[in-house]
Amino acid sequence: MQVVSPGHGDHFRNRLTHTLEVAQISRDLARQLRLNEDLAEAVALAHDLGHPPFGHSGETALDNKMKTFSRDFEHNEQSLRVVEVFEKRYSNFRGLNLTYEVLEGMQKHSTFFDRPDAEFIYSPHLESQLVDIADEIAYLSADIEDGLRGRFFTIDDLDSLEICREARTSLEDSEKNFRSALIRRIMRNLILELVQNSRENIAKFEIKKLEHVQKCSSKIIAFSDDFFAGFLAVKDFLMKKYYSAPIIRRATDEGQKIISNIFDYLIKNPAKLPEYLQKNDDPLEVKVCDYIAGMTDNFAREFLK
Repeated sequence: MQVVSPGHGDHFRNRLTHTLEVAQISRDLARQLRLNEDLAEAVALAHDLGHPPFGHSGETALDNKMKTFSRDFEHNEQSLRVVEVFEKRYSNFRGLNLTYEVLEGMQKHSTFFDRPDAEFIYSPHLESQLVDIADEIAYLSADIEDGLRGRFFTIDDLDSLEICREARTSLEDSEKNFRSALIRRIMRNLILELVQNSRENIAKFEIKKLEHVQKCSSKIIAFSDDFFAGFLAVKDFLMKKYYSAPIIRRATDEGQKIISNIFDYLIKNPAKLPEYLQKNDDPLEVKVCDYIAGMTDNFAREFLK
């Protein structure tokens, strides 16, 4: 979602550009599947609001710190705190006054979950499932492009992956080594495959209303099993060639150390927290967590200097 920190280059994806891409893909998928485009876009735009600095590595660091207080940190839950607690747009109402469906999609766009008033597992609504896979399509295609841009691997290296090889083969000869053309074709193929299999699932599970979705024990908006195996191969390739590259690992370790140091400093110096956090009744560790989660990468880097 954000592999290369903004301090290392202006042309790599960041949290904002990723969010816009997820929203665009979500609307496209919702339109083709005749789902609620506005709901899908709203969930997509809000789905990563709770991410702390340094992407998923920052989330891990903050979660580790909260575990020392017998708590945890999860970015979907933090996203809900952003829109329900910290955003203040009304004089007589706390939060953004979003619909229940948007809030549910934000919290559960990637998981099945328990409802306290039910005797079975509820599946997230289709727009929520759609955003989950749009998220993956967006970051995998973006990471392929950024990995090529950063010379972590070559276009020829991608021929080891069936999804990428088929996309490249279908291009005109003049486009086969053209990075943008390849990324467009990969995304096109992913979306077409997802739409086709999701339509088949909707028919197979006889999905006609929300209750049918909620009681379905399988994901409905999903790739076929065979295609998903190739999708996982792309993830594995990126993990080995890109996410685990020494320069990326060093940046990841640096980001986690920064978050850890800020957390420890603020626990010992709570007066350094903003006034709006000092006034609320949350435990100190929650206040510190909220403050760090709202930082940008650059702000976090400069905080203790």
